[in-house]
This record gives sequence, structure tokens and C-alpha cells, in this order.
Amino acid sequence: MQTAVPESPRSKTVVDTESKFDFSELFYSRSDKRGIIRSCNSVFQRVSKYDWDKLIGKRYDVIRHPMMPQGVFHLLLEEILAGHPLASYVQNRSEDGCYYWVYALVSPIDDGFLSIGIKPSSPIFDTIRQVYAKLLEIEKTQIISSERSREILVKMIEELGFESYRHFMTEALMQEIECRQIAMNKEPIVSLSFLRSILNSGTELQNKCEAIFAAYHQSRYIPLNLEVQATKIGRDAATLAVISGQYDELAKQIQAEIGKFTEAGSVVRQKVKDCQYDVCNSLLQKEMYRVFRDETDSALIQKEMEMVYLEDLTHRSIGSTEASLRQLDSEFAKFWSVYEDLRKLTVTLEIVSVSGKVEAAKINQNSGELQSLLEDLVKFKSTLRDSLKEIDAIGNSLMATTRRLKAALA
Repeated sequence: MQTAVPESPRSKTVVDTESKFDFSELFYSRSDKRGIIRSCNSVFQRVSKYDWDKLIGKRYDVIRHPMMPQGVFHLLLEEILAGHPLASYVQNRSEDGCYYWVYALVSPIDDGFLSIGIKPSSPIFDTIRQVYAKLLEIEKTQIISSERSREILVKMIEELGFESYRHFMTEALMQEIECRQIAMNKEPIVSLSFLRSILNSGTELQNKCEAIFAAYHQSRYIPLNLEVQATKIGRDAATLAVISGQYDELAKQIQAEIGKFTEAGSVVRQKVKDCQYDVCNSLLQKEMYRVFRDETDSALIQKEMEMVYLEDLTHRSIGSTEASLRQLDSEFAKFWSVYEDLRKLTVTLEIVSVSGKVEAAKINQNSGELQSLLEDLVKFKSTLRDSLKEIDAIGNSLMATTRRLKAALA
């Protein structure tokens, strides 16, 4: 089936004036998979300044602003057509050429897509406008494809310190909701406060795991160097050579467990991030459902139908959140299992360290290098022991806050 080629938004009038709306207002729209608008709410209609009949049945191109990079839409379409929800900062254009920004959360539904938008105001919003301006300039001067523009966009966002676009969009969503609460003079949302605490703990947990790996990496040659020193000393260091071999075997076990530990910490942190978007998304979906009940009636909009879409999507988001939290519990159980194995190895390391010092004291030589190696061993043992204590405290705090988040979402 052929579809009409939409008029290019770059050919329409643009003015440097904002079409304003309040932080308390939410944008709502629903489209089919071709991008044809099937429904929207009164905020969408009023701010875009189009009559209802000029929106319903039209492509989203009708509100596209010429200052938006094509790579943003390429990324958005690529993800939602693959069935993945996505959020993006979008500058739109009203019928009279005015602009307005929204942070839009787009979710796939059975027969198309549903979008909820809020007024952005976070520090990330200021940054992304600069990114868009640079990307638009690249598009204009280098005449690149929308796919290449998407690649550049993702790279620019990663250069800002984000692991991926999904990490960026989720953190942006969190900040936008937090800033929106402040702008409306409302108290922080309890579940978001818990989630922020969990995210911080998850990051701290992974950092501690990586610090343990770094400490091991720095001391990985101690067994070999101890063996070399024992060989130099000769028969008097025979027992020390045995202890060195014990430490070598122990170090290999510790290395394997640290690798598992670091990976487990990373997975826990990722699972925390997975539920962040779902929690935020479901909060806005619930609010949109309540707002729709008070919507302005229009002959072109069936409110009851839209509320069914929203209710279904909210249930799905809540289900995804619950699944993410269950997965977090599962991954945390694995994490604690590895933690316990590493803690037991630390106890054995303590014994080896003490034995090494005792044997070194028996040797009738004053080897500064030998003493230095034993001090390095003690340092690594202390770092490992202290780090595990800190990880134990962080992990317990994370689990306790996760339980509180579950209660707040129930």
C-alpha cells in the first residue's frame, strides 16, 4: 500500500518563540506502526496549536521541528520497531512555527506506539541541546545518512560518561521526574528516593569489587617473587618456599573468585538499572491515566479506549518492574554466594600471611626485599579484608532499601 510522502518540516515556517505549557501537564499520543496519529490529549492539541482534525490521521511529521537531528528519530524508530521502549528529548514545532520541548517516553503496544511526554528542565536537558546542535551541524555540513547520524549521536552521549544510550535515557528520565517534582513544589516521590539510593549503592558496590580486582592485580607477582627469594636464600628458606607455593595456589583461587565477584557486582548494578526505567515509566503512566479522566471531550477521541491502553501498559510496566526486582534478588543471592567463598579464602590468606612472617623471622638473614614482599602480602590481605567488610555493609543496605522499594510499589 502506498502512502503519501510527508511534507518536509524544513520547508515550513519556524519562529524563535516557545509554545508554553506547565510542568503539571502531560503530553499523550498514540499512533499506528506507520507513525499515523490515532489519538492524543488536549495538551498535545493545544500546545501544537493544530485543530483536532489536522492531527488525528496525520503523520507525526506534522509537528517535527527542522532543528531536530535525523539521527534521533532513526534511533527512536529502530528501537521501538524492535519492540523496545525508548525515551528521547524531542523539539517539536507548532502550527504557527513556535517550538516546544518534551521528554517523550515511547512504548510499543499491540497495534502501534504510545507516547507520554513531560516538560524537561534537568541539567541533562541543557547538555543534550548542545549535543543536538553539534549533530545537526554535522548532518548539514557532511551530508550524512540518518543511520550514520544515529551512530554519531550514541558516541557523543557515551563521551559524556554514559555507558550507553539506554543508560543515558534512564538517568535523564530519573532526573526529569525529580526536577519536575521540585518545579511543582511537590515532595520527592518515595519510590524514586529509594531507587536513587539503590542505584548509588549498586554503583558503590561495583566500584568496591573493581578495587579488589585492582589490588589483586597489583600484588599478583608476590608468590613468584617470594619463591625467587626463597631460592636465593637456600635451605634455610625451605619452609618459606612451601608457604610461597601455598600462596601461589591460593592466589589462583582468589583470582578466579574475584573475577566472578566483579562480574556478579556488575550484574547486580545492571539489574538495578533495568527496573529504574520501568518504575519511572509506570509512575507517569499512572498519572496519565488519572489525567485522562478529566480530559477535554473531543468527537475524535474515545477516552475510554485510551484509558484501556494506558491501564494495560501500566500493568505491563509494573510487571516488568516486579520481574526486574525478582531478578535482582536472584542475582544478589549469587553475589552473596561468591562473596562467602572469597571471604573464606581471605581467612586462609590470613593464615598464610602469618606463617610467612613467622618463617621469615626464623631465617638468619636480613633480606630487605623479602620483608618488602611480606609487607605487600599483608597489605593485600588487609585491603581484601577491609573491602569485603565495606561490601558487606553496602550489600546489606542495598537489600534493605530494595525491600522498602518493593513495599512502596505494592
